[in-house]
Amino acid sequence: MDTASDDAYLKAVSDLNGLQTNHQILEQIKASGGRINENSLPEFGAFIEKLGHQVDDLNKLNVIHVTGTKGKGSTCAFIQSILSHMPGQSLKIGLFTSPHLIEVRERIQINGQPLSRGDFAKYFYQTYDRLKAPLPALRKVAEESPSMPMYFRFLTLMAYHTFLAENVDVAIMEVGVGGEYDSTNVVRQPSVCGITSLGIDHQGALGTTIEEIAWHKAGIIKKDVAVFTVDQPESALRVIRERAAERQAPKPTVVSPLSADVTLGIAGDHQRTNAALAVALCREWARKQGISNASDAWITQGLAEAQWPGRSQTFASPRHAEMTWYVDGAHTVESMAACAAWFVGASSSPRVLLFNAAHNRSAQALLAVLSANGCDFVEAVFCPNLSRRADSANFTVLNDAELAQQKESARIWATHSPLCKTTVLPTIDDAVAYIEATYAATPTHVLVTGSLHLVGGVLDAAKGSI
Repeated sequence: MDTASDDAYLKAVSDLNGLQTNHQILEQIKASGGRINENSLPEFGAFIEKLGHQVDDLNKLNVIHVTGTKGKGSTCAFIQSILSHMPGQSLKIGLFTSPHLIEVRERIQINGQPLSRGDFAKYFYQTYDRLKAPLPALRKVAEESPSMPMYFRFLTLMAYHTFLAENVDVAIMEVGVGGEYDSTNVVRQPSVCGITSLGIDHQGALGTTIEEIAWHKAGIIKKDVAVFTVDQPESALRVIRERAAERQAPKPTVVSPLSADVTLGIAGDHQRTNAALAVALCREWARKQGISNASDAWITQGLAEAQWPGRSQTFASPRHAEMTWYVDGAHTVESMAACAAWFVGASSSPRVLLFNAAHNRSAQALLAVLSANGCDFVEAVFCPNLSRRADSANFTVLNDAELAQQKESARIWATHSPLCKTTVLPTIDDAVAYIEATYAATPTHVLVTGSLHLVGGVLDAAKGSI
């Protein structure tokens, strides 16, 4: 064990956690109408300059930019796997995604592996210290512009800095929220853009209609850059096409799901849509680089070997042979329906639910989907997204309010399933310990869903890894 690297990493995590947007600030943003700051990208460009780069330097990363409501992470995982199997290239592949499941370094990967603890600390402090230094002075876009980026924007900045320093051949960049004002969108000339399935999410920032959300997502479209998407509601697709025309981009191409005879490394029928989008993006990326391949074997192999922890993932309990965990970070109505179909088809009774609706998302709607899709549970356990790990420290919520929300979720579930026992516990670790102690002697199938943060905490507490 490299104690020095571990110590440096833990210090970096502590300093990073100090950049989280606290609950009060989030509430102020919501009260002001929830609109994302239109100065965000100019401000982010100033941070890039402060690091010693120019925004146009990002163009040489040959970015594959991916946004959407559902399936962004899975699509990026398919892309990473496909490109890693491209014959004769030995590409160095950067991947930036969010959120992390167990350790924050998962968000920045090289060739499918998270940065080592030592490298994470190295690039963190290269970024952090340069931003903190008095010289060169930070170019201020507006009087109220921040002097340091908040948590997600800092990690985006660090990812771009890392990929430039590592001289990657391609950077796969997953949008955080929306697209138009997202910090990943600072890149001016990506190689190709992709938009996954759209739905209603992040209403406080993106709007309450599918058209408003599509407008934000389509903000990643750039002049003369090909854009691919999947089947969308017609009104959303119309907005995407209008934005492409405004940006002087080619007409968006809509791809169809892959057929059932194609083997995928990530479970779930809905992944055939994400995989199809990934294939289209990889083909266009290869074309832009002047790479041609006579065979599609690299695509077939990449699809089959793709992995994305926390999505339609099953694992046996390492401590209790009779217990199987099913974890899926579904957090929208559409993705919860897909999760329920996967779980019902893959599991058997007795079943236990461990649930948390991600902050500001509708537990009532998500639980209704589970109930309507035949998920019968002997017990439903609810807990906040609170864990004992430093990487999981969350200052964007108030603990008391979160616990009250879990009690409300338990009450909602009781209306759907009156005979099902409900339990509310204060942390993820407590919830896992309770389920294991209660059901260890019985062949039990446990579904964990509603939030990727919950899934990550359970992978850590119940499995010990991703």
